[in-house]
Amino acid sequence: MSSPSAWKRKPFGFFADASIGTRLFVILLIALLPLALIDVFASQRISHIAQLERQRILAQNVENGAQRLNNRINRDISLARNAASRIALGEEAEPVCARLRQTLDTRRIQPLVIVYGDSTGRPTCMYGNITPALRMQMADGMPGQTRILSTEKGILLTVQGRVNLATAVLYYPARTVYDLADPVDDLPVSRFELSIDDNVLPLTEVPDRWLGRMDSQMTATKKISGLTYMLRYEKPRATSPEFLALALPFLIITAASIIVWLVANRMLIDPMKRLQSKMRRYKTGELIAPMKRNMLNASEIEELDNAFFTLTQKVAVDKHALDSGLNEQIRLTREVHHRVKNNLQIIASLISLHSRIAETPQELSAYAKIQRRVDALSVVQRNHYAGSEESRGISLRALTSELAGSFQAIGDQEECQRINVMIDNIRVDQDIAVPVAFLLTEILDLIQQIDPCADVTIDTKPLDDKPGKMLLTIQSPPLGENAQLDQLLAEGIDRVLTGLARQLRTPFNRDRDLQTVCVEVPVFKPRKSEPTV
Repeated sequence: MSSPSAWKRKPFGFFADASIGTRLFVILLIALLPLALIDVFASQRISHIAQLERQRILAQNVENGAQRLNNRINRDISLARNAASRIALGEEAEPVCARLRQTLDTRRIQPLVIVYGDSTGRPTCMYGNITPALRMQMADGMPGQTRILSTEKGILLTVQGRVNLATAVLYYPARTVYDLADPVDDLPVSRFELSIDDNVLPLTEVPDRWLGRMDSQMTATKKISGLTYMLRYEKPRATSPEFLALALPFLIITAASIIVWLVANRMLIDPMKRLQSKMRRYKTGELIAPMKRNMLNASEIEELDNAFFTLTQKVAVDKHALDSGLNEQIRLTREVHHRVKNNLQIIASLISLHSRIAETPQELSAYAKIQRRVDALSVVQRNHYAGSEESRGISLRALTSELAGSFQAIGDQEECQRINVMIDNIRVDQDIAVPVAFLLTEILDLIQQIDPCADVTIDTKPLDDKPGKMLLTIQSPPLGENAQLDQLLAEGIDRVLTGLARQLRTPFNRDRDLQTVCVEVPVFKPRKSEPTV
């Protein structure tokens, strides 16, 4: 179960692990977002006020258009009613019709007019290109009636003069009505209509795919001869400047955040990553080239890179001095080893020369014992010199094999004695190798004195209860129940063996039944290398 502190840090884990550029990007977004929302709210209010103003102007234009249309139709009705009444009262029809035609001709836009001045049912005056079908519908009108003709797409007004026999019929095509209203030109997608109850006369043609978008309408407050003047239009949408005003704050915030992120990455993150990569690749004593100067790099990063460059130079100088001292020390150590080896060889040669003039077997045996001890020390010295080059200790198997070979090469019985070395590939320190070599030399010398042809087995095995130690065992028949061996040990050899075992900090154990002697030998542990930078 996670701790409360870890639970509290968990929601901010991504933010904590993010780069500086990403953090700045998020912080700038959070800091500027309220300002953007305030700006958007203000822009929406301004846009709403502007839209209301547009609607007010549009409504005023619709009202003005209806007023113009109403005035023109009323003037036309008055002219037609006056002409019909004068003819019905007995005036000559031709002059009256001529004056009516002359008056209508002065207008830019004219209706189609039929005037009935008597009860015969035949038109007294006709103005305009009236088709037979339209004439029949104009004749069917009732006085005071306003109709919408769907087939001819126009409106038909039948008015009665001051005399019952006088009737005038006016017909306005849809296009004529639209021109009389003279609506404004800067309208959205719209459709003007005249309607009576459920009958609707569209004054403008709009594609069917746009009709569903016209969800707003405006109606003239004043009816025109019983007709309702109406405008259906698509609600004005936000214009490009208005949309830009709403989106601009978010665009500015996003652009500013991206710029900050790019600048932070270019000035801080990238130089820091290059410096970090350089530090990771750095090896002790290596000379690292300084970072290339760039006007976009942060000066603090460049100063840090200069400090690192100066540090690498100092480390390189110190390492060169240490390497020189180490090489000198190695040279001196090799010289010491070489001189020790030469001295041991000189001593061995002197002993060999003196053994040649020995007169008794006791003297010859004494010289041989001294020769073996010197050889044992030479073997240790030689193996130590080989192992010290890599600081990996002395191979116990190589040491033992070389000592065993020296015993098998002495005397006339070398062919009958077999010394089996069954030691694992383990290594020991020089302080351990010296007493082990002397211990093996003393025991092998005892065995050879008692029985020169006795087989010897030397092996090791790990100790489970003592990690880091191996049990060195020497097995040979003379090491069992043997009175001659006991006598030799009693003459002082036992104290030598015990002293050598004490140097190994282990007891000297002899098992008469198993014909073995054994000691515990510490295993070499390599020194820990210095940590690299």
